[in-house]
Amino acid sequence: MNDSELDRMLKNAATTPATAPRGLEQMIMARVRVDDGRAKRMRSFVNWLLLLAAISGMVTAGVVGWAKAARDTTHTMPPAMELFRAGGAQ
Repeated sequence: MNDSELDRMLKNAATTPATAPRGLEQMIMARVRVDDGRAKRMRSFVNWLLLLAAISGMVTAGVVGWAKAARDTTHTMPPAMELFRAGGAQ
């Protein structure tokens, strides 16, 4: 609903006598139904946007973790332990 439609509806409500609210009520309810559809579309859009943001965040975290793990050389060779160098416990 834009400003001109709202202004026209409010002026109509202010000038309409109390004996004829039926037409005004139908006009308002028709507008509410149209706005309800718009609200549902916006809600759906926001839900999809949040879902895609969450998925892209998880994918980004996975890619960054994989890239860091691929460059990590900590576990490529086991550490030298004194136990194995000495030939056993004494």
